[in-house]
Amino acid sequence: MKKFSIIVPSHNGEKYVFRCLSSILQQIYSHYEIIFVNDNSTDHTFDIINRNFHFSNIKYYEVSFNDISKVRNYGVSKVTGDSILFVDVDDWIEKNLLEKLSLQDSKNDMIRYQAIMVDNNKHIHERYITDEFYNINGMDALNRFAENFEIYSPSWLYAYDLNFWVRNNFKFPEGMLQEDFALTSLILSKAETISSISYIGYNYYKSSNSIMRNDNYLNQVKKAYDILFHCDKFFNEIIMNVQDQTVRSNLVNYYLSVIENKVNLLNKPEKEEYKKELALRKKRWR
Repeated sequence: MKKFSIIVPSHNGEKYVFRCLSSILQQIYSHYEIIFVNDNSTDHTFDIINRNFHFSNIKYYEVSFNDISKVRNYGVSKVTGDSILFVDVDDWIEKNLLEKLSLQDSKNDMIRYQAIMVDNNKHIHERYITDEFYNINGMDALNRFAENFEIYSPSWLYAYDLNFWVRNNFKFPEGMLQEDFALTSLILSKAETISSISYIGYNYYKSSNSIMRNDNYLNQVKKAYDILFHCDKFFNEIIMNVQDQTVRSNLVNYYLSVIENKVNLLNKPEKEEYKKELALRKKRWR
């Protein structure tokens, strides 16, 4: 019986932790553990957990990283299951998610499920939906996402086989932003088999004050330049070696669009400098 390890990183998550953990504990499928990593919180997150959640399958850790990548990497080091999922403390999952995942072919390195972005009133603001497919190569899946310009990078869109993860020594890049984009692209490129199920199992919470997603302008600038770094690295290490010209073109166009989207979030003079970086990559990659 497959055991799932669900990693929940948190920083000052007192507003959301009850909803998040309750959604996991309500799973129909019962063979799982929760790895809760509380990162340098100054609120009442621990008190809420201690008061409401006395379950043997919750493993609670406190760290002082101030870095979501370090927190997730730490969480992975504590898992004892067969498959890893990531759930941000702001978010919650549907009660059938683990059951749906348990029915899939155990040979999959990754299983994609679907998600929606919702607010407190349960209004849907965005859908993270892709086609259903089964047992295809990770590069083929990446090409599908790129060809259709689909958002594929959030780490919470997949269940990952632990042996596959450990064998490839996957790590979220520490000290950098857009860490999901960097790692998920790499993971997909290494996966021998991936499936995508149609089940919408993840609720991504939309809030302007989200503890995991609250940005200031300096963070936006850093995100833009970290994206440049991640895209350059992926181009040099992966795309350069793609022999199929159609696939290569799809990937190049997708990554250029990701960079271009960052332009619109910048102000002068950062915007003008960033446009130059985009122009250089358009010339170099095509």
